[in-house]
Amino acid sequence: MASPRSLVPAIILGAATTILVLCILPFHPSAFFLAPISERNGLLPVPSRTFVISLSRRKDRHEQMELLRRQLNVNWRYVNGQDSSSPLVDKIMAQVQSIRLRDPEYQSNTTVSLPFEWPDAGVPVVPFQDLPLHSTPGPSEPLTCANNDFTLLPYSPTIREYKILSRNRIACWHSHFSVIQHITTRSIQKVSLILEDDVDMELDIRERLLSVWNLLPHDWDVVFLGHCHSNESYYPALELHPPLLTYIHPSHAPLCTHAYALSATGARRLLWHLTYPPFAYSRSIDHALAWLIQSGRIKAFSIVPSVVVQRKIGKSDVMAGKGSAWRENLVHGVLAEDTTVVF
Repeated sequence: MASPRSLVPAIILGAATTILVLCILPFHPSAFFLAPISERNGLLPVPSRTFVISLSRRKDRHEQMELLRRQLNVNWRYVNGQDSSSPLVDKIMAQVQSIRLRDPEYQSNTTVSLPFEWPDAGVPVVPFQDLPLHSTPGPSEPLTCANNDFTLLPYSPTIREYKILSRNRIACWHSHFSVIQHITTRSIQKVSLILEDDVDMELDIRERLLSVWNLLPHDWDVVFLGHCHSNESYYPALELHPPLLTYIHPSHAPLCTHAYALSATGARRLLWHLTYPPFAYSRSIDHALAWLIQSGRIKAFSIVPSVVVQRKIGKSDVMAGKGSAWRENLVHGVLAEDTTVVF
């Protein structure tokens, strides 16, 4: 099996460039990108582009993101997210089920770890979206999210909601995938920042990032500007002295994908993993990234404390209600007057 650091043979690991992406959920990448983007007035201390993912029907979130953008004097591009009611989601879910049913070891009524191995670099692989669709009877019970490489849990009425491979989770995966695919197909050689549309940021986010960005190694793939459900101080910070307001740590297992930066190399490496069957669409996109980090497939770093947080003041597009109970506060949030950070 190939080393995870050699999986993108066409990429030269040189000086990192930065892309900022904000997430909104559609399938063909050209369908999402609504407006031109300027490299000036970015959030990152390096040349970058920022994308914001947002469902077209969430006018409430668009208004709040525009307020945030104006307050910070930043440029970004809105990307239409994939709606969970789309027929495309039906096709993806049918393909996921088909891949699982074709494995003779798969049993829907018990926990099973199916055979799985990442292919060697340079070995031709048919990506998920190009696989022929085999007819399936349709799941009699909801599909469950995979763990690790390809461990599947049986469905039961008492299973936790976050373990169900719902239409919303498929749509969210596809929204992020589409932005990353756009970055790679357009050969964007800068850093890209991807954001979701329910966030607040530190008023001095630029200064905080500037104080630590030069500590990154040249071969970084992903930088999380915010996270949830993980102790991202688990590994020592890259620099502790002099005392700083913000630190950067090797990532542990960050969840939530509301704000992350990708190097050009990182975008290609991540896309390769996200399109490999049977890993593609097998779980929530944030759990996929966390596993790729934990298993050494991508090189990620986390800003601590978070400089971008989810606001969760309205209905979640992925989970029931406003989402999980994770809470984190900013020191001086731009939208702080009505921000209670609930994850």
